[in-house]
Amino acid sequence: MNFKERKTMLKQMLEEPVSKYTDHKLLAVEHNVTVSDAAKEMIENKVDSILVYENDDVVGIVTNKDILSEVVAKGKNPNKVKIFEIAHKPIIKIHKDSSVKDAIALMNKHDVRRLIVENDARTIGMISQKMIVGNMGKYAVQLPELEIPGKIKCPYCSSFFDDKNILSKHIVNIHVAKGPSEYMCPYCYSVFEDKKTLSGHIDDIHIGRGLLEGNIRKVTV
Repeated sequence: MNFKERKTMLKQMLEEPVSKYTDHKLLAVEHNVTVSDAAKEMIENKVDSILVYENDDVVGIVTNKDILSEVVAKGKNPNKVKIFEIAHKPIIKIHKDSSVKDAIALMNKHDVRRLIVENDARTIGMISQKMIVGNMGKYAVQLPELEIPGKIKCPYCSSFFDDKNILSKHIVNIHVAKGPSEYMCPYCYSVFEDKKTLSGHIDDIHIGRGLLEGNIRKVTV
């Protein structure tokens, strides 16, 4: 496929309806559940975001990064913080017949990476920047926000490191604030009594084993 053909196909993709790229598998919890319980649901269902409901209405969305930055990094107790407290709200919605180009514009306007897809005022799914970028990759489009070959990305600040040991020390020393006598893993939310044990867990279980951003796995330690 030459450049002209790729350009034409990319243009066609941008005009396609968002319904073609919508993820209809949605996970939702009530607004008053704890962050800990919501995180367990995310791990079990292998998703990187969860919708927050109140009175049968979607009132917010929480991602794995929100849990890292708003709870783990600040040393808060995930068993006490309610999911609604860290949810992004209001959520941004788009109609299923709107174009992919419109979705990108809306994400840029509101500085978000996910949109709720609706049909007749009913939530039917979600479209994310990752879904769009992943499909653009077929047409050799540059991906501005993803990985640098040979580097490992910090899940908190997106800084890149050459070595997994340096990254694990960076996470523990810079980002993982100490909570009430425990440290929490930023990948799987397991808790540990000290930095050394947490650092070893990150090295052994998560870093260097193909973990991509948003890929949360439940592990036994």
